[in-house]
Amino acid sequence: MSLKYRADIDGLRAISVFAVIFYHANFFYFENEIFSGGFIGVDIFFVISGYLITSLIFKDLYNNNFSIIEFYIRRIRRIIPVLLFVIIVFIPIAYFFFLPSSLIDFLYSVISTLIFSSNFYFHHTGLIYGGPDSSLKPLLHTWSLAVEEQFYIIFPIILILFRKILKKYILHIFILFFFSSFISTQIISIKYPLYNFYFINVRIWEILAGSTIAYLNINSIKYNNKYTNYLPFLGMVLISLSIFLLYDEMSLPSIYSMPAVLGTCLIIYFANSENFLTKFLSLRILVFFGLISYSLYLWHFPLFAFYNYIFFENESFFVKILIIIFSLILSCLSYLFIEKPFRNKKIIDNKKLFISIGISFLIILSSSLILLEMNKNNQKGLYEKVNIDNQIYFDEVNTKLNEIILSNNYDKNNKYKKNILIVGNSHAMDIFLMFKINSDLFKNYNFELSGFDLLKNELFEKDYKDEKTIKFRKIFDDTDIILFSNRWSKNDIDLLEKFINPIIKSNKKIIITNHNVTLPSVGKRDVTLLDQYIINNKKLPHKSELVKLEKRYFDYVINDNKRNRFNNRLKIIADQYNLSLLDKSAYQCNFENKRCKIFTPDGDKINYNAHHHTLSGLQYLGTIIHDINWFILR
Repeated sequence: MSLKYRADIDGLRAISVFAVIFYHANFFYFENEIFSGGFIGVDIFFVISGYLITSLIFKDLYNNNFSIIEFYIRRIRRIIPVLLFVIIVFIPIAYFFFLPSSLIDFLYSVISTLIFSSNFYFHHTGLIYGGPDSSLKPLLHTWSLAVEEQFYIIFPIILILFRKILKKYILHIFILFFFSSFISTQIISIKYPLYNFYFINVRIWEILAGSTIAYLNINSIKYNNKYTNYLPFLGMVLISLSIFLLYDEMSLPSIYSMPAVLGTCLIIYFANSENFLTKFLSLRILVFFGLISYSLYLWHFPLFAFYNYIFFENESFFVKILIIIFSLILSCLSYLFIEKPFRNKKIIDNKKLFISIGISFLIILSSSLILLEMNKNNQKGLYEKVNIDNQIYFDEVNTKLNEIILSNNYDKNNKYKKNILIVGNSHAMDIFLMFKINSDLFKNYNFELSGFDLLKNELFEKDYKDEKTIKFRKIFDDTDIILFSNRWSKNDIDLLEKFINPIIKSNKKIIITNHNVTLPSVGKRDVTLLDQYIINNKKLPHKSELVKLEKRYFDYVINDNKRNRFNNRLKIIADQYNLSLLDKSAYQCNFENKRCKIFTPDGDKINYNAHHHTLSGLQYLGTIIHDINWFILR
């Protein structure tokens, strides 16, 4: 048997890759992201991959000429050469422009990409796809390649075994695994959303959807009547709705991914030469973009990421269009001069293929390891006592926090000390550290730290009996004062209101701190105005320039509508329940001279980003809190 070339599938690839590109470009219309669900293009790719790979394997199996070695070589020819070339191009760019911590992270992502495990790397580094940091990771998009390669490694072996042992039940097995994977994915999306994006187990159902369609087509199981001609159009409607209506905050993949997956299946399965949509997807321009879609996928994201990092400013519409055009040019070149030659055995035989791949692999791996070693003590970004590599400050704070939490033992029964539970997110960690590293100034208090979830379990779901909850219950019982410190959101404030009455009934005092002082920043790197000045001028600001910056900080804080909105609501809650409300701007900003502090008296940074403090900043602000009696204000 033979497989006919499907031009419409290349057209569908084009739609998918441009959905992903426009999503990464963040096009907005009146503050609304237009292609908010464009990431669903990757899910469509998974369905297409499942269809094509299963079709190819079945074709060879039916013709009795399937070779698993040859299958893997075809996959290598298709995927590896251009991927290695893209990595080689971007390593020197990263070396010249990235700060040490970013370069190290990039090099680790390079190594994980080489062994098709970048999905594990990005998950275990805590990177949320679509989150604020994701647009600065040049190889983040390779997570999907890792998933596909992991599938390609195991799927042919399983399919061969099933065909030998359970030949009559292959379709049933596909459907069984499809629903098992889908149901488990839906459960994971609800209970463990952070585990629900990068891993193959939550993507198998999408790939198997394509495999099922391939099986039906290969075995000529087709259902045609006067209505089926409309189904590909319905499929495109489902895909379009997903592209425009889905958004990052959804836990995906999940049932919300089903319309796009189903739509892709409808287009592939019910396509025919007389169908308008099939004709549209088979247009030469769409087919061409489909042919270069892999190169386009590889090039576009690093170009956006490096632009965001190097220029640390939000791209204009014009810049975004230029990046997309440049991606198209590079994709055409890499398709013509790398993809096509390497996929042609007559031009590059297997020996040349593996020699070139081996040399490229060694170049990338050795250069990555050498650069990692060189960057261990790299001082790039250091200006006197100030470093613009903010990951260094983040690591210092977290190291200190973990050290304190591990050794946070105290005498809760000392009647002369008040036990204070600080509740919130990373802003609670800041306040907790302020007190702990200035413990000599706050001898009358014991401090503990918690997130909202544990408090919620204690107040409303007391049947929780896991180790963390049991430990927290003891802390809660011993607590005299609960201090809320948070980077407030509407949901968090709603939750705070629910907490108040149960806490008061527990005879505990409540203190609320308002929204952290949020300083102005630029670009997706969260670069503060101080860092922007240093980057542009290669020096620290002198006295008059520092005063200007401090005044700009103050003006921003005063006119921060989001912070003011949350603070006003917190004040209403505090007045309603007669609670203490502490203003965080009191210890960093001076309302008389209208300035917000940037440096400690020793010349250290107070903030390492728009709303988090350095360890030196926390030490200094802790003394301010003590000197102005901020904490004992009632």
